[in-house]
Amino acid sequence: MLFLILCLINYDPQTLTVPPFKHTLGFYRASRYYLQLFLGPTYDYDDPQGVVAVKLKELDDPDTRRDDDELTVFAVNSGAGHILYNTGLASVNVYGGSRVFSTPKGITANASGLVMLADYGNHRVVKLQYRDGMLTEVGEIAIPGRPFDVSLDSEDNLYVTDFDSSRVYVFSPDDSLILSFGIAGRAYGEIYQPTGIAVIDARAAGNLHNDDYVVIVDNYGTRVSKFSRQGRFISSVQTFEMGLADAQFVYVALDAYGSIYVTDEVNNQIHKFDHNLNYVISVGRTGTGHGEFLSPRGITIWRKYGQVFVSEKQGGQYLWLAVDGFVVGCFPSAFSPGRPGTTLAIYLTEEARVYISVSNGKGEKIRDLIAGIKRMPGEYLVVWDGYDGNNNLVPPGEYIFDIRLRGMHGHGRRIDKILKAGVKCIAS
Repeated sequence: MLFLILCLINYDPQTLTVPPFKHTLGFYRASRYYLQLFLGPTYDYDDPQGVVAVKLKELDDPDTRRDDDELTVFAVNSGAGHILYNTGLASVNVYGGSRVFSTPKGITANASGLVMLADYGNHRVVKLQYRDGMLTEVGEIAIPGRPFDVSLDSEDNLYVTDFDSSRVYVFSPDDSLILSFGIAGRAYGEIYQPTGIAVIDARAAGNLHNDDYVVIVDNYGTRVSKFSRQGRFISSVQTFEMGLADAQFVYVALDAYGSIYVTDEVNNQIHKFDHNLNYVISVGRTGTGHGEFLSPRGITIWRKYGQVFVSEKQGGQYLWLAVDGFVVGCFPSAFSPGRPGTTLAIYLTEEARVYISVSNGKGEKIRDLIAGIKRMPGEYLVVWDGYDGNNNLVPPGEYIFDIRLRGMHGHGRRIDKILKAGVKCIAS
């Protein structure tokens, strides 16, 4: 008797997913048309760059959680020298201009309304304060070269990438230089013309694994490197190691698990790595539909609920992090009574609880294999010995692996991932 195993692979990507209709009423993408609708028909959205989302204390009602996912988003329109930001859910304001900022790049903010902007062409980081719907400039920090991106840790220490000097500067809240690090160069462990930066520290809110490190993009947008917050090099990944013939990494963001997300404006994708900088998955393709991007640049993640904002050449998107995975296959492809069983291989792109059962061709469940086991991103192997729940070898027929991945964090907990792998056993 020979049992032939056929795995039917089905994959509908949702690593970055469009929020449910009831949450956004279908408006998850801000195109040039919608920006001009808010700001006037002549407004020019030219060369978007960094973006940051924050829950401002000023706009928070401490007596309810219902508004905790209502964020203020600050986005850089570099060509016009503007900062765009929402006041509430239905209006957009503009601050700056070409006489104020020169080709601004990255931006960051904290809950108290402190906004820091990398004013690239003016060799400075600008400090602004949000209050009552308005931004006011309150100071600046001179940078030796041209600052490309900025990031704040939980103690409001500021991390700045200096494109010209190939260094990272760290400033205290009173603007004193605490640390600078980086050996200029393109070799392993060195820094060359850094762009995007993101920092996470052990005390940061929404840091589920108590991660503590800095991530930067450099080397003509072909490398992602990880450093300790004290400037010690840890590891790096280059585009050729991912099999990318061409790429242009720009900005970087971190989620609650310390996973690293990097925008790639050449391939119109976002690449995800785990907190150890192991490559996980690339998502996106060219276009304006679901799961598509047009030259993505800035990216920010509100870790509490896994909300993602991405700036693009023609606008931006609002997305959710969600549990995702797919079936790799069933191995071996055949088994017999003397050597029954097969191994199911699945791949997870997000930390999840995994539930797997086996059903027969009539849709009747014959055995639970896995019930709510927590697994990290990566490949996960599950062995089915070919027996049912009563410890009997299954008869010839068709069987289905029913796989459910349940999200463990934020809004992603509302979106399960359902996978099925068909198994056909034929007696001969």
